[in-house]
Amino acid sequence: MSHDNDVPQTADQLAAFMDGLSFEPAPAPQDEQALLDTLPPPGSSVMVVRSLRLPHELDQAVALAAKAADVPKTTWIRQAIEMALAVQAEDDQPISRAEALRALTLLRPARPAL
Repeated sequence: MSHDNDVPQTADQLAAFMDGLSFEPAPAPQDEQALLDTLPPPGSSVMVVRSLRLPHELDQAVALAAKAADVPKTTWIRQAIEMALAVQAEDDQPISRAEALRALTLLRPARPAL
């Protein structure tokens, strides 16, 4: 039912609606166990689905970044959110740009120069 005029308004309309419903039979015991076996184990983390509206250009940038990182877009977005939350954490101690540049100059390259 997608419109208000599709919603039963009277007891007779409700009875007719309920009579029109059909249900699948319950699974057989062996099928029920197979269905239960497909569930994640107890204590597993739960993933919540969110709908997110992005401007087209931002979505394209995310797609390119995810492809460069060789991860799905959802993984890239999740990691970006995790990083943003880590930066905003109360126990975070930001450093100045000068301190960051000093620290970076002390690092050795990950790969030898070609």
